[in-house]
Amino acid sequence: MRLRFAVGIALLFASVIAHAQVTNLALNPSFEEDEVILDDPDWLQWATWGDGDGLNTAIAVDDQEYIDGARSIRVEPQGAENWHFILLYLPVPSVSGTNYTTTFWAKAGAERPLGVQYKATDNTVSWGYEDFVLSEEWTEYVLTSAAESAELKTEFFCAASDVPFWIDFVNIYEGDYVEGVLPSMLLVTAIDPAGSASVTWGDVKAAR
Repeated sequence: MRLRFAVGIALLFASVIAHAQVTNLALNPSFEEDEVILDDPDWLQWATWGDGDGLNTAIAVDDQEYIDGARSIRVEPQGAENWHFILLYLPVPSVSGTNYTTTFWAKAGAERPLGVQYKATDNTVSWGYEDFVLSEEWTEYVLTSAAESAELKTEFFCAASDVPFWIDFVNIYEGDYVEGVLPSMLLVTAIDPAGSASVTWGDVKAAR
């Protein structure tokens, strides 16, 4: 009976994972690989831009707080306006007029805003801006908008609040939001001392 139950759990996991797949156009989505992020001279994958007091922002990989893998990115922002420090991912090839979705998981030291938008990599046009309110719990946030260029970047407007926050498990993909693309911490099988098993996933709803 226990073996049959374990097989059933495995098949259930396989069903969930197979149903919730996207082609992630963002490399290093959970910051598991070392790369230059702050002041990246190559402007590839994760990079930053700052102005004024925003240049004093601290950003680092954090192996104590995460929702996927074993690391996240921690931002300790400075700057009076939210655009005074921007964390961004680029480049993402896109088709003008086609919807693209960015999902990310985030939490903060206290409730605080975070603006997110798309922008052409040549900075000619931006679109889809939305303000999110981060909480003290890991939550998924979603931005979907039609591309207005043949290559885009996703920008996170980090400043206007000095409350630190974390970002993890970033997905950028073509099309509308796909439910069930979950970080590793929500795909857990727990076995209690009596030998029974339970599965937890999808308890956190996306903020849109």
